[in-house]
Amino acid sequence: MKKLILLFLLVVVFAGCTTEHSRKDHSIFWQKNSAEYHALCIQAYNIAKTKLDKAIAEQSNQPLAIVADIDETILNNLPYNQMLIDSSQSFNQKTWSEWVNKQIATPIPGALDFFNYASKQDVEIIYLSNRSVENYAPTKANLISAGFPFEQETIMLLRGDDGNKESRRNQLSDYNIVLLLGDNLADFDERFYKKSNQTRIEDVNSLAHLFGDKFIVFPNLIYGTWEMGFED
Repeated sequence: MKKLILLFLLVVVFAGCTTEHSRKDHSIFWQKNSAEYHALCIQAYNIAKTKLDKAIAEQSNQPLAIVADIDETILNNLPYNQMLIDSSQSFNQKTWSEWVNKQIATPIPGALDFFNYASKQDVEIIYLSNRSVENYAPTKANLISAGFPFEQETIMLLRGDDGNKESRRNQLSDYNIVLLLGDNLADFDERFYKKSNQTRIEDVNSLAHLFGDKFIVFPNLIYGTWEMGFED
């Protein structure tokens, strides 16, 4: 009988360890605590600075610009994601807006130094995020309070009805975009938008020369459109 009870408990524990909740817990634990996460962010921004300096040294007929996603690329939203895990909730606009309105998201490692450096080099900073347009004012206030450059003429393009960022990127043809920074592949090119993971991997391979050059990817284990990219 004792052996049966022990076997039952082991099955329960094993099953619990394979739930989505457990995987999310592990992911956020790594992102909150590992020095490797910190190092990867610093590494990404070091590469970005090297590429930026190279672009600044070259001749350009258009103003130089950096296009950057915000969440998990510039601002850290771990407290919000921890709340979702602790309360067994999924992302929704109501709770997200409540979090955004607090204006307390902190900078990703390396972000503040990089963007202030770029601003001092007179490089245009363009924020391109899928935060809703209704979150514009608190997002701007959070960026400013966190120390990021945001002038009166700064461009910040948020999501209206369309989560595909390509149409918003197409509005930036007056700039020489030297870097795109993001934690989601759709931050770089629409071919990654709402595609299967296998297709996205194939497209990464076809654009391999751009990663670490024009495309700078930041680690995010907690969430992303890859979660919807599994084929039946």
